[in-house]
Amino acid sequence: MQEDKSSKTFGRILLGICGGIGLGLTVLAAPFLTPALRRHALPYVPATREQLDNIFHLLRQYSTKQRRHLIDLGSGDGRIVFEAVQQGFPCATGIEINRVLVYYARLKAYVSGQSKICHFKRANLWKYDLSKYDTIVLFGVDTMMEPLLKKLSKEIADESVVITCRYQFPINYDRTHGEGIDAVWLYNSQTIRNQLSGKPTFS
Repeated sequence: MQEDKSSKTFGRILLGICGGIGLGLTVLAAPFLTPALRRHALPYVPATREQLDNIFHLLRQYSTKQRRHLIDLGSGDGRIVFEAVQQGFPCATGIEINRVLVYYARLKAYVSGQSKICHFKRANLWKYDLSKYDTIVLFGVDTMMEPLLKKLSKEIADESVVITCRYQFPINYDRTHGEGIDAVWLYNSQTIRNQLSGKPTFS
């Protein structure tokens, strides 16, 4: 009888431990899994070194103008933001829906002494105002490119540029660099607005 009680007690403890572990894993995994449930999912896939090099090579190739403020849409662990300030941007911002990644990037900025020039915000890119940034970078997915293009055409400032990675917009680009999954495409604000309005574009 005593043995049965001990077995039941042990079983309850084991069940509680397993339940706690399961709950903990669910809490940690939720920020990574919930984007997949949205209509336009933007999964976390870190940029490679080659992709980073291609982005900033394209910016240097396109214009010698000093750009002031870069924003990375879906900034993940913040590597594009950190690279931007290394490449000479006075400041850079990343917006990300995943709370865990935002906290990680903020901690990295603080530890590296860059928290005043590398900013990370938890935000929904579809509701975020992009008008004050002169350089916009995003690693998109196919289903989001057309609706995002329409949003950008209404918000981006004159002389702004947009760089897309992995997927391009369904319009003509101004410049491109790299191949395969490392390819990047650059569009200026005039190109975006003219093509969406049906006007001819001259590169």
